[in-house]
Amino acid sequence: MKKDELFEIISNGESSKVEFKTDDVHPISLAEEIVAFANFEGGTVLIGVDDSGKLRGCTRSDIEEFVVNICRNNVRPAILPVIEKIAVDNKHIIAVSIPRGDTAYSTNRGLYFIRVGSTKQTPTQQELLRLFQKRNMLQFDETPVIKASMKSIDTEKIKSYLSGIGQSPLNDEDTKAIERELTNLSILLDIDNILYPSFGGILAFGKNPQKYFPSYNIQCGAYKGNDFLSDTIREKDLKGTLDELIEDAIAFLKLTMPQKQIVERGVRRKEEYLYPVEALREGIVNAVAHRDYTISGTAVRLFLFNNRLEIRSPGGLPNTLTLENMQYRQFTRNQMIASFLTGLGYMERRGKGIFRMLKLCEQNRIKCELSLTPDASEFVVTYRPNSREMHKLEI
Repeated sequence: MKKDELFEIISNGESSKVEFKTDDVHPISLAEEIVAFANFEGGTVLIGVDDSGKLRGCTRSDIEEFVVNICRNNVRPAILPVIEKIAVDNKHIIAVSIPRGDTAYSTNRGLYFIRVGSTKQTPTQQELLRLFQKRNMLQFDETPVIKASMKSIDTEKIKSYLSGIGQSPLNDEDTKAIERELTNLSILLDIDNILYPSFGGILAFGKNPQKYFPSYNIQCGAYKGNDFLSDTIREKDLKGTLDELIEDAIAFLKLTMPQKQIVERGVRRKEEYLYPVEALREGIVNAVAHRDYTISGTAVRLFLFNNRLEIRSPGGLPNTLTLENMQYRQFTRNQMIASFLTGLGYMERRGKGIFRMLKLCEQNRIKCELSLTPDASEFVVTYRPNSREMHKLEI
């Protein structure tokens, strides 16, 4: 790190990626900061700078050994930092760069920390679950729903599912056999000899999934203008199992979506929806399958405006996916849910849903944009018609 870069970092103050410490920092405090950075997106600890940004310098002759020992002995698992020494006006500043971890880190006392703004925080239960899921250490959809029971599962739905994947039907007269079958399918989980529905099982086959998870639904809205201030055409909150949510969302769009007139040789031939339905289906399936279910209190949101259609799913991109590589790579945040949706005919095991959606949009001259909100709290798919297609709209 060069002096100019150091001065720029210090002038900007502490942030989500920068922390100031004097060289008398306690090992426990430094370990907690390192853990918080590793559990976030990485960051830099500047030792020899006080909280106000004033350069105090580092006088410890063993500072590098001190930092390395903390990273090896006070952090679990051990982490390998990059340590740089910058000389400024006869003072030494130590820059300790912490990479983003590929696992969940804790202190040697078993405490987890995350970075929130310019401070370290103890994560809530949901934040810790989200951290474990991001690091691929936990499949949230495979956790038990303790408030539910086998009676919460719709066996008729499971029969239809089994028929679709070519498996033998359930034997209604043998309760134990049904329990074994549902356990084998991970729809039920055996916890201390008590059977509970799995999270994924409830969402895919529950009699009333929103009884246990009210926000795991789809909120739909259609508007006459280009924003929420314009007149409302129709709004609806969709409820039900995963397949019902998908089908009802498509039905909502068909009911509210403009149609374009296809004319051949001067003769009106047929009417088509402005946006290709199969491309919309892929976007909705992707949102339902890959949303971050550790974020409660927020739903998948579907908005139809005059100039665009948006599908918003809670949570950023999982693990190493980026907006640039996601159409070429396969990564499933919710493996059980994806497996159920595959069996129900909504997904392919090859993981080409995004690629197929983009291709369908291209073929239909629709612009399809993939983005994250500024705070990375939502993944957004935006469909935009070109001006030529807009002229074909049925008035």
